[in-house]
Amino acid sequence: MKTSDRTRKIKRASWAGITGNGILAVLKIWFGTVGGSASLVGAGIDTATDIVSSIVTLFTADIADKPPDKEHPYGHGRAEAIAAKILSFIIIMAGVQLLISTVTGFFSGEEKSMPAVYAVYISAGAIVAKFVLFVYKMRIGREVNSQMVIADAENMKADIVLSSSVLAGLLVTVFANLPIIDSIMAIGVGLWILRNGISIFMESNDELMEGAGDNEIYSKVFEALKRVDEISNPHRVRIRKINTMYVIDLDIEVDGNLTVYEGHELSKRAEKELRSSIDNLYDVIVHLEPGGNFEDQERYGLTEESLD
Repeated sequence: MKTSDRTRKIKRASWAGITGNGILAVLKIWFGTVGGSASLVGAGIDTATDIVSSIVTLFTADIADKPPDKEHPYGHGRAEAIAAKILSFIIIMAGVQLLISTVTGFFSGEEKSMPAVYAVYISAGAIVAKFVLFVYKMRIGREVNSQMVIADAENMKADIVLSSSVLAGLLVTVFANLPIIDSIMAIGVGLWILRNGISIFMESNDELMEGAGDNEIYSKVFEALKRVDEISNPHRVRIRKINTMYVIDLDIEVDGNLTVYEGHELSKRAEKELRSSIDNLYDVIVHLEPGGNFEDQERYGLTEESLD
């Protein structure tokens, strides 16, 4: 897929999130406040964080699309991982603030009022709308292989579960005449938001910490290199991810009597095998060594044996 097409689809998904979540946030917070439902207000705050998520995604798409320059020779693809990290902080702060306000209100000793019945209808409608947004964003995220959009979609899925819990709590509150249930659900919503933010924070660590995100890719590297008979002992294999693409650095051993040209041809064959086995391969850096070479300063990277 062309980079421009990928960026266009990410932007379209972002605008869908901004519009849909904007409407839902206003409805939830307004009717939750007027109707006296703390859990619905909390769900509205969670939806408001989704608006921020979509706005960050929208602006990040342009940054990640920029070509390499002298300050960023690998390109700007990691802007998406940084954006995911920023989103996690925003969500965590929203969760903490909601928890503080709801717990304070819960233990304040004030008499809890009954939520209005229409809060139930708003909550039910929000579940349907969130499901539509989730399906759409997840489809786009997988199509363009965007960690940022997929994280946003996963947040939508979490919102569906959260909204369902709020709806269940409202039903019990209204029909069993137990207003304290709504307050308990509001605390649960705050905990859910906090958990969701921490989850996104942890998921974005791999790329920023020079990880590949999927250890199975190392097995694919060693299997591909076995198809080149003239090379041996692939080691110091390091794989890092830049947005949707992989960069592979590795050392291989060859016959020390080969010419520079012959060694170069072997490294090209190794790269060809890797590209035929691994999708989204941005670059391969192969370092040739004579067979039997040993260097005790080689501290980085993996061997096939180390995978076990």
